[in-house]
Amino acid sequence: MKARPVLPEVTLLHDARDARPENTVGVGDLWYEPEIWTLPLPPAARVLYAGLCSFLKHGQINRKDLRNILKDYTDEEISRALADLVRHNILDPSLDGYIVRSVQHFEG
Repeated sequence: MKARPVLPEVTLLHDARDARPENTVGVGDLWYEPEIWTLPLPPAARVLYAGLCSFLKHGQINRKDLRNILKDYTDEEISRALADLVRHNILDPSLDGYIVRSVQHFEG
């Protein structure tokens, strides 16, 4: 039997994006780059990226909030969306969470 991925109770987030560009979506420190919607990523990964960006100011996101970003998705599907972002160089795993990069770092 294959082990199911378990999302950690708290995932730390580190912001490695440059200064806020003019074309961003959001308010104040809570912003993301709208180019995420045009990248060749699965829809869940796009939504997850925008959601993670809204938690960067807090420096962490808890399991409940991850599940709320992708309602009706299983932990396995959320883990797959995180892996998609890592595979395309938008997220970088760190010892305690993820480093969130600009969509300009996207690698197809």
